[in-house]
Amino acid sequence: MSNIETVSIKIQTGVYGQFRNLKNTVWFALGEYVDNAVQSFESNKTKLLQANDNNYQFEVRIDIDNENNFIRIFDNAAGIDSINFQRAFEPAHIPIDNTGLHEFGMGMKTASIWLANLWTVETAALGENELRFVEFDLQKVLDEEKEVLEVKNIGKKPKLHYTEIVLHNLSMNAPSNHQIDKIKRHLLSIYRKFIRKGDMKLFINDEELIYEEPEILKAPFYNNLQGESIEWKKEINFSTGKYKVSGFIAILSTMSTSTVNGLSLFRRGRVIEGSHDEKYRPKILCGQVGSPRYKRIFGELELEGFGVSFNKGSFQEQEDLEALMEALQTEISSKDFDLYIQAEKYIKPKTIEDNKVVGKNIVSALKKISDKEVLKAKLETSIKEIENATLAANNVEFSKTAETIDSHEEIIELKGDKYKLILELITESAISDLYSLIILEDELFSKKVIYKINLAHPFFTRFEKLKKEEDYQPILLIIRSLVLAEIIAPSQGTKAAGNVRLNFNSFIKNL
Repeated sequence: MSNIETVSIKIQTGVYGQFRNLKNTVWFALGEYVDNAVQSFESNKTKLLQANDNNYQFEVRIDIDNENNFIRIFDNAAGIDSINFQRAFEPAHIPIDNTGLHEFGMGMKTASIWLANLWTVETAALGENELRFVEFDLQKVLDEEKEVLEVKNIGKKPKLHYTEIVLHNLSMNAPSNHQIDKIKRHLLSIYRKFIRKGDMKLFINDEELIYEEPEILKAPFYNNLQGESIEWKKEINFSTGKYKVSGFIAILSTMSTSTVNGLSLFRRGRVIEGSHDEKYRPKILCGQVGSPRYKRIFGELELEGFGVSFNKGSFQEQEDLEALMEALQTEISSKDFDLYIQAEKYIKPKTIEDNKVVGKNIVSALKKISDKEVLKAKLETSIKEIENATLAANNVEFSKTAETIDSHEEIIELKGDKYKLILELITESAISDLYSLIILEDELFSKKVIYKINLAHPFFTRFEKLKKEEDYQPILLIIRSLVLAEIIAPSQGTKAAGNVRLNFNSFIKNL
């Protein structure tokens, strides 16, 4: 084995200085070192086990020390051997085997210059007798237009193996202390497959990162809650043209809107898009932002056939990726296992404990807003409006002329009589009623019942949370029930049932 005295770093003058300005994130930059370590482990797994008498655990340790202004990355993989040592430093020199995680041959160089002004590499290659050390000082390289770096060679035992990279004099791109937790979560998410299998242990500042698996929903189909409980996870194994996708899509047991819901897209075992709080959430699969489907669907998909960006942070063929997601929507919508609809429609039954918590919170909130004098004034205002015949007449007239936004008709049967029930949605600020009701004679039905709901009513504008159609559903069901109660009340001997509606409209406006 020949002694390596120097390594070439030849590149056009000034290009190194531009590496600092590349668009990147700290976790993707640090991920370049992890990629190299993982690839070294994967390529030499058998030799590493043999060298350590089958008592070996692959580890990567990252230490971020802002107080002393350095970052250290250490791994106990097979080191950088003499065949690949020159390639490791020469810019844009593609590795002999570029099918792994270090495919571009630029990761260590660009990440190091992006993060620091001076960096060193010390590596002991498994099976070799020389430990090698190189220092890269960016300012010296630029000032002196260096094309080679000196290599220090030190004798070692053949079984010794590791690589240690230390970044000194950190740049403005280096992480601050408050970013460290986010870096941990992203790197844990990116390399979860290697950690999950036990192939790698990843440490940051001596803390081992452990991946917690999201809990998958186990429940009956949404429209048969008494049916058999199902684990809502769909295995994916799909291909189209040069593209392949495998993995799973599932439904979360508990809705999430932050870091758990959404998809993580892998390539060669590591996440490309969708790590930690930057999940991939295509509308065709996950639905509108904030919808139940958006909050419930999650999954892991391994993609083949796609190229990746320089920093391995995104896939290149975005249009083809979107088309693939459309095909997957069909995969998870089969009649016998419609995960797509289940994610949107399933409502988790509330437990007794859930109701206890809600009940205590309701009482606590009522105590905070309880004011006897204010309540007395509101009740007096409501009574005056109830007794104001002119106001009631005006509401009737305005309701007749109000423009209908949209309507819905249905036929219902109550105690043997059929009714045509018509809902009309209006938006008229001059009407003080939340809803109105007209019962008309009809040739085909016992009665035709028209009830109008005023979306411009102060009750709706009072609550900021009422934004989407599903937010209004509980209120619409309550009003619909009040309408049905008023229709059936006369058959039960009730006189002037409409007074309940009149009183309700006044109280709901003022309380």
